Amino acid sequence: MVKNNYELIENAKKFWEELRRHDLPETKRRKICDDLMKLVTGKIKELSAVHDSARVIQCLVQYGTEEQRNLIFEELKDDICDLCKLKYAKYVVRKLIKYGTKELRGQLFAKFHGQVRKLIKHKEASDIIEYAFNDFATAPQRLAILEEFYGPTFTLFKEHSHQTLDQIMTEQPEKKEMVIRSMREALLPLIDKEILSYSLVHKVFHDFFTYADDKSKREMIDGLKEHVPNLLHTKDGTRVAMHFIWHGSAKDRKIIIKSLKSHVVKICKEEHGHLLLMAIFDSVDDTVLVQKAIIDEMVKSLDQVVQDQHGRKVLLYLLFPRDPHHFHPDIVNILKEGDGNATSKKDKVVRAKELCDYVSPHLIKYLENNALTMMSNSNHVLLVKAIITNASGDVVPAMRAIAELVAQPCSTADGAINMIEHPACHIALKKIIANDKTRMEAGNGILFSAILLEALPKSTIKVWAASNRGCFILVSLLEVGCSTITEKVSNHLQPVTKSLSKMTFKGAELLLEKLKNPNKSREFRV
Repeated sequence: MVKNNYELIENAKKFWEELRRHDLPETKRRKICDDLMKLVTGKIKELSAVHDSARVIQCLVQYGTEEQRNLIFEELKDDICDLCKLKYAKYVVRKLIKYGTKELRGQLFAKFHGQVRKLIKHKEASDIIEYAFNDFATAPQRLAILEEFYGPTFTLFKEHSHQTLDQIMTEQPEKKEMVIRSMREALLPLIDKEILSYSLVHKVFHDFFTYADDKSKREMIDGLKEHVPNLLHTKDGTRVAMHFIWHGSAKDRKIIIKSLKSHVVKICKEEHGHLLLMAIFDSVDDTVLVQKAIIDEMVKSLDQVVQDQHGRKVLLYLLFPRDPHHFHPDIVNILKEGDGNATSKKDKVVRAKELCDYVSPHLIKYLENNALTMMSNSNHVLLVKAIITNASGDVVPAMRAIAELVAQPCSTADGAINMIEHPACHIALKKIIANDKTRMEAGNGILFSAILLEALPKSTIKVWAASNRGCFILVSLLEVGCSTITEKVSNHLQPVTKSLSKMTFKGAELLLEKLKNPNKSREFRV
């Protein structure tokens, strides 16, 4: 093929060298596209299969006119599926998908009809099917692709309204067994293949696990349990992996958890994948395995986990599982799907406590060593509060680190602001101080307020009384309801009471009122 078209390819490459320049004037680009189109017409299929000339055709698709793209497609349309299987030609199809009009794309996708299951198993073609499904297919086109996994009934007829699997199961329940069998036959050959990372495959697996019987689920888990890391970058793939944990045996769970080795930190930071770790925390009775295989790996790279929004969620789940203050009801409902599974026997409260007890010392130490960083970042406020309020063990070192941080006098020489004026620090302090009420009710004699006052010089308290945010923190201290703390704060503020009465900001007004009526609860909060 190359030998017969050698001269043609060489001439086409000369046009390509010019056409691919980014600084090419538009008028000249149009002229080159026209000349190149005349040169390759009638030979586009052959040229698409060769490395050098395939790039020429790709460039022509990218920079050509709509009419030229349509002509290229007309020449290739009867061989689209075959071209998808070729190492270089598939990129021409990819360019047609990317740069074609909605109408051209629809005609191209129609060529996949009845061939999706074959193409998805092919090393080269699977990439194009995934690209089309994930990046460009409309909702009906996505359904048409998915339906091919549901059985021949849904691929024989082109002219029908496409349905989701939920709709099929609701409106045609008699077809459930046939559909599950068809999906099983389509999915089993995909195990161990690179395409296991494709979102299309994840979607089909998720549909399968939603409706398959327990025996079919266990069979699929047995084949997939060592490949879980390949599933966790998509929502559907993560749901599939969660089903593995929920419906797998204790032995399956152990294999799955061990397959995550060296991937744990990355999984913590996955938008969807981090939910698998929560499902593991919820369900796996062997907490020693979870501690050694997952939490230890997190702890070794704790800074990376803390700095990531999804990583912080994983840490919060260890401290406050399913707490509505930290987790959206939709997430909690997803996790509840695993409740009552046949494998988990241990009481969920005991399981959660064992994990919390294990991770707590590491989190307390991290907060103690990184108080400035965490108290200065609004994204870390909830985690700081969670560590102080719910971590197991001695939290005094972390409390003291925070107290000493905010007690430091501010040097205005470098333009720095007092920590009490920092928005994140201000919010975190209010939350931690407010929790002292709960500590007192629980009979816990260790109060952050007391540690804070112990670290605060009298002069610093007076400085706080001169700022709005500082006044609100002092009001929070008075509202703890501990007579010792109230007395100490009141005594320190006695000399500045007159000054407070002259200040116009809301914090000073509330603080003055609180000093006059210490037992009166305020209704206004910032």
